[in-house]
Order: sequence, then C-alpha cells, then structure tokens
Amino acid sequence: MLPSPSAGLRFRRWLRQRRFVQLALATPPDPLFRQPPSARIVAGLVLLVASYLIGWPAIAALGVVSAWIGRPKLLLGGPILYGFSWVVFAVGLALIGSKSVSAGRALGLTLVRKLAERYLGE
Repeated sequence: MLPSPSAGLRFRRWLRQRRFVQLALATPPDPLFRQPPSARIVAGLVLLVASYLIGWPAIAALGVVSAWIGRPKLLLGGPILYGFSWVVFAVGLALIGSKSVSAGRALGLTLVRKLAERYLGE
C-alpha cells in the first residue's frame, strides 16, 4: 500500500492546476512595475485612500464630537461628508484613469506569480 500524499503536496498539486496560477506563471513580468508611478497616479491613489478616511471614520468622529459637545444638529453633516467622500473617490479614479484596470490585473498576476514561484519552487 502506497502512503497517501501529504496535505502540502496535495495543495501544491491543486494550486498548480488552477488556471490563474498557470496564467501567472506563463505571463512574463509586466514592465509597468519597473518604473516609478507618475505623479498623477500617486495623487489618484492618495485621493482614493483619503476618500476611505473621509467616509465612515469621519462620520463616526462627527457622531462622537456631536455627542460630546451636545449638539445633535452636527449629525446632519454626516450625509454631506459621505457624499463628499464619493466625490473624492471619483476624482481619484479619474486621475488614475483607465490604466488602473490593466495595472490591477498586472499586479494580481505578479503577486500570484511571486507566491506560486516561492511556494511551488518554480
């Protein structure tokens, strides 16, 4: 009777059979990541991060401040802050442009390739 393969070996075999892993290993590294990002892309990414900070955390902080100083009318600024966070998000996406979709896919393939090469030993 043959011993059953270990869980790590079964996982490696399963991982190697995934189409996205095969695609990532077959695709050469994207030259997009060899050069630093432009100032426009960096500004767009900063705005995307800022929109998440303006969103719910700022609304929660507004609620705490409103309760602390006893002015419930400050809570009316919550929807305004939330709408402003969406405007900031949209401006960030506009600055990044349509390259963000292809860059995101290239980044995903690069990360999967690095992890697969490290884990599968290829």
